[in-house]
Amino acid sequence: MLEIEDDGCGMTREIIENVWCLVATPFREQTTVSKRGTESRRVTGSKGLGRLSSARLGKHLEMLTKTKDGECWQVEVSWTALSKVASLEDCSITILKKNGDELAAESGTRLRIQDLNSDWEDRESGAPENKIDELQEGLSRLSPPFEKLNKFTILLTRPGAGSEPLEIKPSELLENPVYRIEGSFSTDGKLSYRYTHKPFSCAGRTVKKEKRWSTVLEDLKSSVKRARLGETRPSCGPFSFEIRAWDLDPESISEAVQQFDLHKRSAVRNEIRAFKGISLYRDNVLVLPKSENTRDWLGLDLRRVSKVGSRLSTSQIVGYVSIGADANPGIADTSDRERLARGGAVEEFESLLQYTVTLLENERDQDRAKKEPEPTELFAALSADKLVSETQDLISEKASASEVLPLLTRFDEDLQRTRKRIESTFNHYSRLATIGLLAQQLVHEVGNNTSIIHEFIEVLKAHWAKTGQDHESIRRALNLAENALASLQRLAERFRPLANRGFTRGKRKASLRETIATCLEARKQEIERRKVKIDLRLRGHDEVQADPGELYAVFINLLDNALYWIERSQEKNERLLRIQSSPSRIKGRIECEVHDSGPGVPKKDQQKIFWPGYTHRPSGYGMGLTVAGEIIEGHGGKLRILEEGRIGGASFIFDLPQSST
Repeated sequence: MLEIEDDGCGMTREIIENVWCLVATPFREQTTVSKRGTESRRVTGSKGLGRLSSARLGKHLEMLTKTKDGECWQVEVSWTALSKVASLEDCSITILKKNGDELAAESGTRLRIQDLNSDWEDRESGAPENKIDELQEGLSRLSPPFEKLNKFTILLTRPGAGSEPLEIKPSELLENPVYRIEGSFSTDGKLSYRYTHKPFSCAGRTVKKEKRWSTVLEDLKSSVKRARLGETRPSCGPFSFEIRAWDLDPESISEAVQQFDLHKRSAVRNEIRAFKGISLYRDNVLVLPKSENTRDWLGLDLRRVSKVGSRLSTSQIVGYVSIGADANPGIADTSDRERLARGGAVEEFESLLQYTVTLLENERDQDRAKKEPEPTELFAALSADKLVSETQDLISEKASASEVLPLLTRFDEDLQRTRKRIESTFNHYSRLATIGLLAQQLVHEVGNNTSIIHEFIEVLKAHWAKTGQDHESIRRALNLAENALASLQRLAERFRPLANRGFTRGKRKASLRETIATCLEARKQEIERRKVKIDLRLRGHDEVQADPGELYAVFINLLDNALYWIERSQEKNERLLRIQSSPSRIKGRIECEVHDSGPGVPKKDQQKIFWPGYTHRPSGYGMGLTVAGEIIEGHGGKLRILEEGRIGGASFIFDLPQSST
């Protein structure tokens, strides 16, 4: 049999007859709070069907329930007998008065489910371990691995004489995540969060950030339909969250095994698997997931397909989200409790959760990234001069072979480490080498497909205008399609300079003034909306020896970067973007500068921002500065960032050859 006992409030005879014995009563819908002494909590469930679930486990139910005043009742239910009666009027159960001595606590309820419907015991070995293990895993998710939600304790006693109760609680591994983000969205949409990186082998870091609702909307505008997001505040209501994450590559798993004294490497994945994914709690009671099939109710694994490696899967994270029935009325689960009921508030809620995971991934990417060593530094480690010198000294001292061996062993270990670093470095630079090829494919595919889409949109417009069915919904759909098309074309234009390498460098000229004016005109609406003041200080020679498309790509990437971060500055100073040009100290070259009044770039990130794929922007590609830097280096220059910005934010400087005429 299965036995479940709690130390709750118990039930009176009146509650048993008028609530428990009647199916689908509105009792919990009307009685939303359960009180016990000075404590109270919001009750879960409102359909009045939960008690029937015991019929799925066994044919017979015995319930013993006692209230604090000592009243105790025993209820006997035969599900088999109930299923055979011809009329509801003939359905009956037995209620007996008891003294309550069988219950350990002064109040509570004990359920005994007998004549089980499935076999919990392995007939060959006589051990019911598999079913009990599954039960233990299921129970572990009811008590989340977060102290702030631990309102009760669960004890599991396995079959067998002398078996002691085992407390269901998270492991030390789960209490010590490598990556953690915790925070909340307020009623007005303000996001406050703290990110912590705590590696096993070295010091980590902690950052605290806040984002206004307008900033969140701006971050999400390229990935979420604005119609689903409240313009002034979120419609889904306030909620809090905590998400923990681990790396599951072989090296990280080995570190975890050693750190927490685990017996097997598989234990790391098993520890996380019991809680994997994000769990949703309403008033501290688990809402999702209720089964293994709904662990990924947020769709993280499908989202990860487009960016494997950087994005987290459900198998790597353990998280919780806390909502309230009163504060989040629009977030409701379906009747089978397997998912959330679709609606505007739910779609917005899920979008904000995915956004939160993206923030965690971006911070994690920064901590995982490692500075690539210079080639000269790498190859210096290949020299055997030191080994030869030390060996010769030992030989001259008539040392034995056993004394020389440690030198050779150490040199071999150094070579192995150097080999790995060289492989890592060449992988890094090989990615840079393929950017041109990827850019060619991107420009080609986008160009071919967007022209077809554009033609299709124009045909639709003409058709609807001709038939007179120019409905607002049709216009809105076509406008969304045109916006998506324009976004794709802008993406292709950004990479076009790296794809067009067929021309000979140095044979074309471009005007700095004209190019900068074109960039400012292209971003005119964003500049006006952000109320950014433009300060142009262009002196000396105007033309540079560069393709106009390449020069445009350099400035538009730096301009987009500056505009994004200017808006996110917490300072109340004037929003300013300054672009300068002047003769370089190197003869025949022009130095260009782009300064902004944004928050600037932390010193620890000032080299990483030039790496391909490295970005702090939730919807960014991490390629803007890479593209600009590649173009400038192709003209003998270098894109660099000043440690201290000239006007409070970031300052980028580069030089290009001036035209000969």
